Amino acid sequence: MTTITASTTGAQGVAEVIATFEKPIVFGMPGGHTVQIYDALRDHQDTVESVLVREESIGTVMAEAYGRLSGRVAVVMAQGAWVLGAGGIGVMEAHLGSSPMVVLIDTTEGGTYSHHGPYQSGFGGYGAYDLPAAMAAITKRTFVATDPVQAVQMTQLAAKHALEGEPGPVAVVFHSDALLNNFTEADATRVFIDRNYLSPVPTTTDAAIADAAAAISGSERPVVVAGNGVRDDAGLDALLTFAEALDIPVATTTSGKSVFAEDHPLAAGVMGSFGQNSANTIVGDADLIIAVGTKLGSTDTIDEKPELINAGRQTIVQIDVEALNINWTHPVAHGLLGRVSDILPRLTAAATGVAAGGRMRVAQVRERVGYFEEIAPSDPGARVVNPRQLARTLGETLPADAVVMCDAGENRIFMLHDYQTRQNGVLMQPNGGGGMGYAVPAALAATYTHPDRQAVAVTGDGGYAMSLHGLMTAVENKRKLLVVVMDNQALGWVKHGQGERPFLADFAPFDLGAIAAAIGCTAITATSDEEVRTGVAAACENDGVSVLVVKTNLTESYLTIQTTMAGVSHEQVASK
Repeated sequence: MTTITASTTGAQGVAEVIATFEKPIVFGMPGGHTVQIYDALRDHQDTVESVLVREESIGTVMAEAYGRLSGRVAVVMAQGAWVLGAGGIGVMEAHLGSSPMVVLIDTTEGGTYSHHGPYQSGFGGYGAYDLPAAMAAITKRTFVATDPVQAVQMTQLAAKHALEGEPGPVAVVFHSDALLNNFTEADATRVFIDRNYLSPVPTTTDAAIADAAAAISGSERPVVVAGNGVRDDAGLDALLTFAEALDIPVATTTSGKSVFAEDHPLAAGVMGSFGQNSANTIVGDADLIIAVGTKLGSTDTIDEKPELINAGRQTIVQIDVEALNINWTHPVAHGLLGRVSDILPRLTAAATGVAAGGRMRVAQVRERVGYFEEIAPSDPGARVVNPRQLARTLGETLPADAVVMCDAGENRIFMLHDYQTRQNGVLMQPNGGGGMGYAVPAALAATYTHPDRQAVAVTGDGGYAMSLHGLMTAVENKRKLLVVVMDNQALGWVKHGQGERPFLADFAPFDLGAIAAAIGCTAITATSDEEVRTGVAAACENDGVSVLVVKTNLTESYLTIQTTMAGVSHEQVASK
């Protein structure tokens, strides 16, 4: 058992706590007084993996994606000013998208001179910026540690709060005294490094399970709507077993794409404005909806379109680990609190006599409204690729279990609609904030969570330009990574949303491949569908970082692939 003594500093105590986390990993760069924690981590290199990133936003996005992929906390650690100023993208994404993360930062407040506004002071007050207040605005919770005992205990509590209920980012903001000062002998008796502070997992009663199972058994056209909350391995297995055992179709939300393989005979596809008509048709026609790991937010329900989901004509069963998410956006008949991996097996066992006819219903709807419709191949003479065909080609040529991360903008819409996921494959995109520059560091995180699988980042040329720090980090850490760039020399979403009056939406024709090669990546350029296939195959054989720059056209847009039920979304209204 690790012990704290009067010769231990707060920084050393924090390092001891990090070493107790499950598969501990730290993304960041030393700065401010966090240098003291990094120094202490030198003694834990056999248990704690520390990854030096080139810029703080790379660390926060890596931690967000790591948490969403693994269900474990990753630590982001760097000087507080720049985690806030540069790294806010990943923290905000984790907060809005429910990914566990622990953020350890310092105030660099200047000690006894903090009230006189020294350089970089971030503890609030006159002449300083207020780091705790700023972090509280973009995290699930923010703790402020002012002495070594608080430094240790708040780091332990950060992991607890990040993981329990609805996951999210939790920050610990350290005053310099919390890291530099030593524990007293009395302090040492109050600190328990190796103890588990996690709370019991909530669950629902057998009677509530039986009532929900009876409703499912009595329905004629049930459907599962699965969200991002199903993404851990146990949840994925439970969902597949439930759907197959009861023969119930599965539609996914945008953030839930790939939690159910889209080539499965029960797969309806992604629902919502940019998903498949098949999913919207099956969900809209259902008499009972089993919402699993989803808040049924307005973005997923096409601004709460009653033709899609309506509690007045449909029975809703909702399963979530966070009680506040149940009955949040739609009144539900059966709210089941607990982990998907616990609740779904119990429902599977309790539901009897279900005659959902799911496979037949899915086949009929696919035949009637289409499913991953055929896309015209790119014109080889034009030396430019249709971005929708690029998405389809990637789905056909990447390994089935590839882990694919999309960026913000139209690239994610093309991948959402036209990339068909297969069993064990992963496709994720920004889940809450939707900031550009997300895909590369998110895919870089996948090389740590799934080192035996091909990690892929898909981005536009705008997001690519914001990701050069990530490419350098990937090269320096010798990761195997494929980055696919849709190069149309424009901010596609902006340009298409502006209609006939485009303004500030075009980019200069930079040689993106040459930039990648200068960093140390293997650069590949594709101007046809066949060159895309060849480039993907070559990249999958490469053990380093490959950047596949694909020249794409602007003919397709997010407007051309909206589903028939979509109509005008709040995003389109806002852009007019």
